[in-house]
Amino acid sequence: MKEARIPKVSQQYSGVLAKSVTETDEAALMTKLVQEIKDGQEVDCGVHDWNNVIHFFSKKRLMQDAEKALKKMRSLGHSPNAQTFHSMVTGYAAIGGKYLEVTELWAEMKGLASSSSMKFDQELLDSVLYTFVRGGFFIRANEVVAMMEKGKMFIDKYKYRMLFLKYHKTLYKGKAPKFQTESQLNKREAALTFKRWIGMI
Repeated sequence: MKEARIPKVSQQYSGVLAKSVTETDEAALMTKLVQEIKDGQEVDCGVHDWNNVIHFFSKKRLMQDAEKALKKMRSLGHSPNAQTFHSMVTGYAAIGGKYLEVTELWAEMKGLASSSSMKFDQELLDSVLYTFVRGGFFIRANEVVAMMEKGKMFIDKYKYRMLFLKYHKTLYKGKAPKFQTESQLNKREAALTFKRWIGMI
């Protein structure tokens, strides 16, 4: 195994992390590490050091700091893994409104899922799905649903039906306008597809 390069930021915040990251959080991170080892994936200790930092910032909702850490992590040649995405997505979901940021992460996640053996768990994908449904990004929401169903993951349709009713109750209820751009048509079709999936059509 290559000698791990401990990022300076992790040393700077090591004392804070030791006090702020709970035993439960540490156990969750360790579980993912052990699972990666069991799956035969090459473990990059540098990535896990950075994940601890990103997890800390995301949990504290300091997403600008988390973004800086992720950028620095990449500049040092470390590729994000499922835990990195989990911390970032849940952090964005906690503060709300960061739909474009989650969309960018989702694009990267899709690319990694198709080009590598990286897999994403139900909790992470559910957080991504919740963010997209809350923001009305139904083209992306349907993509997440497809990935979850392909992986035979549980999806709480009742939760998403209630979420849709809360934020998009009147969306596309009437007849479609005679003149629509291709983008408008695609968005409408995606929303109707999602409504059918949750049993509202």
